[in-house]
Amino acid sequence: MHRTCRAAAVVTLVLAAAACSAHIGGPAQRTTPATVHGDPHDPVNVIAAQAIDDLQHYWSEQFPAVYGRPYTPVEGGFYAVDPSTGPLPPCAKSAADIAGNAFYCADSDDVAWDVAGLLPDLRRKFGDFVVPVVLAHEWGHAVQARAHFQGITVTREIQADCFAGAWAAHVAAGDSVFHLQPGDLDNALAGFLSLRDEPGTDRTDPSAHGSGFDRVNSFQTGFDGGPGACKDYRDGSPGVVELPFRSQQDAAEGGNAPYDQVLQLAPADLEDYWHAVYPELTGTPWTPVRQLRGFDAHDAPACGGAPTTGYSLFYCVPDNYIGYDATGAMPEFYTEGGDFAVATLLATQYGLAVNARDGDTSDDRTASLRGDCYAGAWAASVLLENRPRSTLRMSPGDLDKALTALLTFRGNGDTDRQGSGYTRVEAYRAGLTDGADACKGPMPTR
Repeated sequence: MHRTCRAAAVVTLVLAAAACSAHIGGPAQRTTPATVHGDPHDPVNVIAAQAIDDLQHYWSEQFPAVYGRPYTPVEGGFYAVDPSTGPLPPCAKSAADIAGNAFYCADSDDVAWDVAGLLPDLRRKFGDFVVPVVLAHEWGHAVQARAHFQGITVTREIQADCFAGAWAAHVAAGDSVFHLQPGDLDNALAGFLSLRDEPGTDRTDPSAHGSGFDRVNSFQTGFDGGPGACKDYRDGSPGVVELPFRSQQDAAEGGNAPYDQVLQLAPADLEDYWHAVYPELTGTPWTPVRQLRGFDAHDAPACGGAPTTGYSLFYCVPDNYIGYDATGAMPEFYTEGGDFAVATLLATQYGLAVNARDGDTSDDRTASLRGDCYAGAWAASVLLENRPRSTLRMSPGDLDKALTALLTFRGNGDTDRQGSGYTRVEAYRAGLTDGADACKGPMPTR
């Protein structure tokens, strides 16, 4: 969404649209695809059958390595169900049990999915690869049954997300019948965001699956660390970021502050944060950003004497101000992503200001990722409420809004300059979990 250059950094508004992009088959294919109860020619079922075969093979190797005993394949059957016509899988008592759902049932050791609603809808929005990722999550539950894992619902769900990420890394390594295409991982994470709990959900709710941040965090934990990184999940570890609403008004507003208020409060809070943190980080005082300047897209301001036409959001290094398109892009960011999406975008620009003050001479991509990392460090301070003069408080769903901004709001060619959405989220997580010091080190390379 932004890039660093001598004059400015830029973000353009494009809501990423997924294409059907996960290539299947080729020389890596090992066996005849699994038999699915349902229409074998349905495109979702074709992908699902290949995924089932791949997941059975993957866990036949990984389960013994992680748990020290053989893997028993899932043998109860695989059911692609149209809830309006059936037939229902053994664990379902009614169409409502399967409608809009996918699940593993330990009692009958089977996997079922809604082939008329959930999976085709996700595929249209996020591409082919989301289908095997959903099934990889369900296989995580099959692994839990074989490992006799115990935990509350949300712990079981985010551990299954972690196992799904570990399987996705096996795909990325070229060991699968699937072949990752550009954007597949971004779309997979966006899919998890779309399946998150409603903001305000209690983590002990028996139907809780985790916030979007929790689910993305666990997927990336598995992707980066393999299934062994998922084995030791326990209730309370990793922590689940599911916040309660602070008031009835906050709940009624969905935790979403008015647009104009965000543009006032976020920069003030960012200034307060960097006033405290920058001297600790560098040993020198913080120089405030001179101005947050909204402009008409048809009358963009100059930056260091150079035009900024076509730029929607940027930090102007020589003139020390942040410019944003007040007539189009930024209001659209707010409408699509919410208040903390806007705040996060502004925080990334403050991150670029930190780079400039610190004399960072990194390439555009590294500098951009450091800006994302610094945005995460600021968000952690808001979450922890560790600054007495802070004017902001985190609402349920705010971290999900932040990830939405990093994943889905970008312009053509921004991936080359900034890294993929997946990588941007990794950088943001590094700042969120490890603080601003982590942002001065190497950035993710994927």
